[in-house]
Amino acid sequence: MAKIKYGIFGPIAGKIGSLIGSSWMGIAYLKTKPKRTKSPKRSVAQVENNQKFAYVNEWLIPFHPYLTIGFSSLAIRKTAIGAALSAVYKTMFTGTMSKLEINYDKMQISSGSLKVLSNLTVSFKEGNQVHLTWKNKPSYGSKYNDQIMLALYSEELEMTDGFTGNVSRAIEKHNFILQAEMVGKALHTYVAVVSYDRKKASETMYLGLLSTI
Repeated sequence: MAKIKYGIFGPIAGKIGSLIGSSWMGIAYLKTKPKRTKSPKRSVAQVENNQKFAYVNEWLIPFHPYLTIGFSSLAIRKTAIGAALSAVYKTMFTGTMSKLEINYDKMQISSGSLKVLSNLTVSFKEGNQVHLTWKNKPSYGSKYNDQIMLALYSEELEMTDGFTGNVSRAIEKHNFILQAEMVGKALHTYVAVVSYDRKKASETMYLGLLSTI
């Protein structure tokens, strides 16, 4: 961009060929007319794929508190959310955007080699309590203070409830108070284990739909 201090015809305003004359605070300038580039025409498949990607991104938002912990060990040159998106994009969300199917049993809130819980059960009790029980079977790589994660998802409300720690593997049971607005809904139930330092995680255990009636 050139500045014209003393033009032979004074300051230039408007277009001259590929040049545009303008001024700012009394100072005259010449700049090159920007080149217009045509946006590449996208196919129907590309449009649908972009729509699907945006949808999956938004769908995962309620799970972010779990994913940032459960996929932290896989966040190499990407975020934990990005690692989770890669893990579930093709397995959980099948088909095109116009005929999208969601396979809830394929959802992952964590991924890794840490030992999962044995004999895990989840039930709903009076007082809005979600009751978990499991057996702590010592195994290579697992520790008594490994932390439990529980994610409960309501399709109707498009929201989650649960916890991301402060419950150790050694306890073998835990009661969680479900928030009132999720009572009476069918909830997809996911459980995982992460190490106390959050550097390791287990695969996700899907326990199906939990009735809260």
